[in-house]
Amino acid sequence: MSVKLIDAKQLSLLLPKLFERHDDIYVATAWGSNGTVADSLFEQAHKFRSVTFGLAFCQTDPDLVDRMVDVANSFVLLSEKGTFHPKLYYFSTEGEAEAIVGSSNFTNGGLGKNLEANMHIRGPVNAGVFKQIRKAIESFSKLQQPVTNELATTYRLQFDAAKKLKKPSDPALPGSSNKSRQLGSSLASMSWADYTASVRSGKFHNYSERLSILRECQRMIYSVSSFGDLAPNQWKAIAGVIGEQQKIEAGLDHHNWGWFGSMKGMGDFANRVSERDHHLAAALDSVPRHGEVGEDQYIEFCENFLLAFQKTQRKGSYPTATRLLAMKRPDVFVCVSKPNLAGISDGLGFAKSTLSLENYWERVIEPIRVSPWYNATRPNGADAELWDGRVAMLDAIYYNPD
Repeated sequence: MSVKLIDAKQLSLLLPKLFERHDDIYVATAWGSNGTVADSLFEQAHKFRSVTFGLAFCQTDPDLVDRMVDVANSFVLLSEKGTFHPKLYYFSTEGEAEAIVGSSNFTNGGLGKNLEANMHIRGPVNAGVFKQIRKAIESFSKLQQPVTNELATTYRLQFDAAKKLKKPSDPALPGSSNKSRQLGSSLASMSWADYTASVRSGKFHNYSERLSILRECQRMIYSVSSFGDLAPNQWKAIAGVIGEQQKIEAGLDHHNWGWFGSMKGMGDFANRVSERDHHLAAALDSVPRHGEVGEDQYIEFCENFLLAFQKTQRKGSYPTATRLLAMKRPDVFVCVSKPNLAGISDGLGFAKSTLSLENYWERVIEPIRVSPWYNATRPNGADAELWDGRVAMLDAIYYNPD
């Protein structure tokens, strides 16, 4: 039995030799990167007995995951109880075995630039330490998941989105939850080019006039320090409840304010707007004017919004709430109401009957925020304004009055 301490660089030089030297390859690490060491690993894929990479926090390279599609005895792993965090490399040929146990993940850092410490162990295959290593690797089998094309595509989508988040979250794997089905939906996987084409080809409402409404709402909202400071008819226009005569009186008759969700039939909501209820103002004021909008801020909005309906027969719901949200932050929210509910629910892969104010963030906003069209870089030129209102403008794609 021999034991030697090696660093990251030494490990990167040793692993390709071990992949080639031995008949059986076992790997279990928290994260992996694609690269030259991965090339040498997959050249020996016929020797895989159990090769597993974790996906926690979306830190494994999606290019590496792509290479694992349909490769026998290669797996990904995501644990709901704690993070999958081992760094085990084990190799055997007949009666001999070698193992690397230490701090190095199968990543560019763990195999190169990081300061790592690993034990390289060589000896007979029946040595106690090798039995323990094999037992540890076998214990992961219940959580291992083979890599399919669907899994690789879904993971890449979330990896790309997670790069832009301050604190990346675990990905949802195909079949693991309702969220995973939504992430594979047509809208969540739509490209920016397909999005812009779909918005411009919408059957209902003029594209430029829709953008003009969003522009007017932004002008009104940002002209005051609080939503509560706006004039009564401005409240009504933004809320989608303004009447024809009121539009003329306020000089707002150049727009059809029913676009993006007419709320004229929502009597209790219209009354709260007419009274300029301070809870509604507080709700909208809780949503930042610029930058990131988090779920905590959405929850705060909902809490204030619902307070406005404490003494009414009917409570505020997602159509009226999301109308206000979409007009303040059209880059984050879409108004979901009866004419577009079927289209949006189908596009995002959830049953339309299940949507509520409580789960709107989960069902609508979360899958949108990982989609390629949402995460596209803000373009120059004519599409810049569309990008600024890209979520609210989903109504142009999915609106159907039938």
